[in-house]
Amino acid sequence: MKRKVSDLYLMDFSPDEHEAADGLVLLQTLFLKKQNVRKLKITIGGKKICEKTYNNNVLSVTSKNKVGSSPQTIVPNVVMANENNPSNIPTIPGVQNNNILGCCKPFEKKLSTSDLKVDLNRLFLDKGHVKKYFLPLLKEDEDLEEGIDVVVYDMQGKTFNMKFKFWSGKFYVLNGGWKTFFKSHSLLANQDHVKVWMFRHSETGNLCFALSVRRM
Repeated sequence: MKRKVSDLYLMDFSPDEHEAADGLVLLQTLFLKKQNVRKLKITIGGKKICEKTYNNNVLSVTSKNKVGSSPQTIVPNVVMANENNPSNIPTIPGVQNNNILGCCKPFEKKLSTSDLKVDLNRLFLDKGHVKKYFLPLLKEDEDLEEGIDVVVYDMQGKTFNMKFKFWSGKFYVLNGGWKTFFKSHSLLANQDHVKVWMFRHSETGNLCFALSVRRM
């Protein structure tokens, strides 16, 4: 039975990263065979893996990378729609795939008491994740300090108007209609987890978010 790179190297791969990893190994194997290269380095979603080839293109994948002039392939942190391959866009709860022009890798967080205070009315976003995955999708004229008006979808496709903002020069947040969202979904601190997606709408080109909720 043919093994996949995701079987050989245990890490927290999403289904899309599994598919991308397997495709990359196939392409890079062909490249190595042609160029007679013995080592290469692949980065998937910011995770580094090292692939070595032996006789008959048998692969061994390890987590250790050696410094060198190995060819490097990077899977983009932003996935753009391709009319020749619409399936490359992942499914986002509450959003039809044909409405997605480009999307970013999501993150999940447990809601805190602070996130659900009506007078504060803002959802803290993971700063490191926003910098790495969300910011590359922004346009030059979109100012986070001023705030970007966004449409936010829930799992049923209902929309809420919010603002994506770099708040107080320290934090990335969703505010504005956030309190309407958490009230309408009766969210609870330290029990509910929210997964945050960011994407561009295929018809308007505007920045949008989608929030899916699960309770522990």
